[in-house]
Amino acid sequence: MTLAERLPADLQPLAARWRQLPHSDAPSLNRWLEPELLGAALARYARTWPQADPRAVASQWHQESCALLLPPLLLGGLLEAEPPSLDPARLRMTVDVQGAPAELHLPQPTGAVPGERNGARLLDLLHEQLLQPSISRFAAHTGLAPRLLWGNVALCIDWVLDMAQACLPDRALGEARAHFRDTRRQDACGALRAALRRDAVGVTRRVCCLRERLPLQRCVVCPLARRQNLIKTPT
Repeated sequence: MTLAERLPADLQPLAARWRQLPHSDAPSLNRWLEPELLGAALARYARTWPQADPRAVASQWHQESCALLLPPLLLGGLLEAEPPSLDPARLRMTVDVQGAPAELHLPQPTGAVPGERNGARLLDLLHEQLLQPSISRFAAHTGLAPRLLWGNVALCIDWVLDMAQACLPDRALGEARAHFRDTRRQDACGALRAALRRDAVGVTRRVCCLRERLPLQRCVVCPLARRQNLIKTPT
C-alpha cells in the first residue's frame, strides 16, 4: 500500500498533487527561492488581490507552499520504507496559471536500505536541510519576519502530525510529535516550537500571518482574535 493510500481522507486531495518522477523539468525548490523566479510567481499570485498588502500575499503563498511540501516530506520520512529526499535541489515544484504552488515532484526511490526511523531526527534534518535555509531566503526576498514564516511552517506541521497520529498510529510519528512539542528543549528547532502557543484554550500562533489583510476569513488560530477576546472578557 502506498503512502497516499494510507493517508486519512482529509489529506487525500493533497496526495493527488505529489508525484514521483524519474525526471522533472519543474524548477527545484532552490530555484523557486531565487528573486527573479519567486518574484514572478508572487506577482501572478497577487493578481487575485490587486489592492492587497504584498506581504500578506507573500505569506498566503508561503502557507500554500507549506501545505503542498510538508505533508509528503514529513509522512514519507516517518512511514515510507525509503524516506523522500529533503534536498531542495532534488525537490521540484510547479505553480499554476495564478502562480500558486501546484505540484510537488519527488525523485524516485533509489532502493537504498534505510536505517531505523526516528521521528525526532527527521524533524531535525527537515529543519537543517530545508526549513532554516528556505525561511531565511524567503524572508530576505519578501520582507516578511522570520517569526511569521516559522508560524506558517509550525502550524502546518502541527496539523499534519495530529491528523496522522489519530489515523496512522506509529512510533516514529509519536516521536516526531513529542519532539515538536517539547518546549523545554534548547536546540536548533527552538524557533519552530516557539511559533505556536499552547494552553488550555488550544493552539494559537505567536505572530499573525497577515491573512486579515486579504479578503479572507480570519484563521481560527490568529493571535489577534485571542487578544480581542481577552480584552472583551470582563474582570
